Amino acid sequence: MRAVHVSLCGCLFLLSACGGGGGGGAGDAVKELPGSLYWFFAGSAGAYDLSAGDYQEEMMKMGSASSFFDAFDVSWDNEKILLSMDVEGTFNFSERRFVVRPNARGISYDDVQSGGNLRDFTLEWDDISDTYGHLSPNEQYVAVDAQLFSDLPIVIASTSTGEIISGWVVDGVSFTDYGNPVWTADNTLYFRIADELYRCSGADTYDSAERVLTLPSGSSFVTVDPRGTRIVFRQNKHLWMSNLDGSDTRQITTSDTSDVIDYDGERHPTFSPDGKYIAFTGASKRGVPWSDHDYPDGSWVAATGGKYGYIIVIPADGKLYDLEDESSGALWLREPGNTSSGIACNNQLIWR
Repeated sequence: MRAVHVSLCGCLFLLSACGGGGGGGAGDAVKELPGSLYWFFAGSAGAYDLSAGDYQEEMMKMGSASSFFDAFDVSWDNEKILLSMDVEGTFNFSERRFVVRPNARGISYDDVQSGGNLRDFTLEWDDISDTYGHLSPNEQYVAVDAQLFSDLPIVIASTSTGEIISGWVVDGVSFTDYGNPVWTADNTLYFRIADELYRCSGADTYDSAERVLTLPSGSSFVTVDPRGTRIVFRQNKHLWMSNLDGSDTRQITTSDTSDVIDYDGERHPTFSPDGKYIAFTGASKRGVPWSDHDYPDGSWVAATGGKYGYIIVIPADGKLYDLEDESSGALWLREPGNTSSGIACNNQLIWR
């Protein structure tokens, strides 16, 4: 199957920090946060219902090395989960399966095979491999990340049929320089290709995409708030925020960094469902929460799928948060009742 080639035209309260080792958050501060956070780390998907204090380090196995599931996403109403996986059988290099099921803990491959799926379709593409999908708020579409090996661009597929309804390619740009697509609450899709941010909508069935903004060179990890008014992106190892038109651009995180593998700055930003907070991963040179998966000093290490840090939350108020300053107001999430162990994440930080 050939890629579809579409021509592209050009009032918050401050979270209190307390405790040692990277700043900490009291349980009351966490309970003020809305919704649930989900993350991927070391072969597992984790979940944290923030207001209820319901924390699960492993809600299910995840990743090709640990299970049949490639990746996951969670519906905007927090009631369903999207799972991507291989099609049953070996040596299938032209299909990937997507399943939407009720959101639950401990879903296994046998559960998926036994029924109870709300949506179940396959995406066809030559040489397709582990696939990351993003479920639209109305649950009618899945946006799929670009893949270098299979020459797969960013595409949108129907959750009813699996049919690819649109896709985007910019000539001369490697698929490794395509960012993850991001939905907003009105079912508009935003995505980065090189240093350009584009958007498309259901108004024309995602048939065209307009260029919204030219980002600073080398920007990555671009996300958009649910209302489609602000963006956050990584630039020079830290996070920056601006209005969607590029105005009022300001740095919102800082920390000591190094050119080697340790202390490599902040990544994976995601807005809360109400747009009032930003969660991301980061590390601190002065010492962050300890984790069984990490060195005792909290430094970054290499992990399957890339570097990882600990989940941190800040208000989306445009202020600069210094992760080396315990009193900055940055909230380092920890397991409930634990004053030392941080929550590690290396991919797929989702807030619903």
